[in-house]
Amino acid sequence: MKRLAVIRHLVVAALALCPVAVAQAAGDAVTPASENPLAGNAEAIAAGGELFGKMNCAGCHGYDLTGGMGPDLTDPVWTYGGKPGDIYLTIAKGTPSGMPRWDDKLKPNEIWQIVSYIQSKAVH
Repeated sequence: MKRLAVIRHLVVAALALCPVAVAQAAGDAVTPASENPLAGNAEAIAAGGELFGKMNCAGCHGYDLTGGMGPDLTDPVWTYGGKPGDIYLTIAKGTPSGMPRWDDKLKPNEIWQIVSYIQSKAVH
């Protein structure tokens, strides 16, 4: 019985480290494979840039998105996944390492606009 409790504790801890798994367990429709419905849309990118500034994302990620207190958003290295759905979920649900959740302050479309902005600045 004690072994089962330990296993359950480890599974819960692992889920807490992964916003994608947490969101899927909660029944969110966004998955890591989700494509950004606004990708490449110039108006969405501009709106995302405005939101990035307005919501003070630059305070952690820098005005050029290359990092500071928060990680670099222009490079290909992403702790919680760099696919559009991963980025969406990281913004929406936050992370245990300090990223706050924004789904209580931003509408889904606004989060996708920020994802569009971030994607437009990515270094490939």
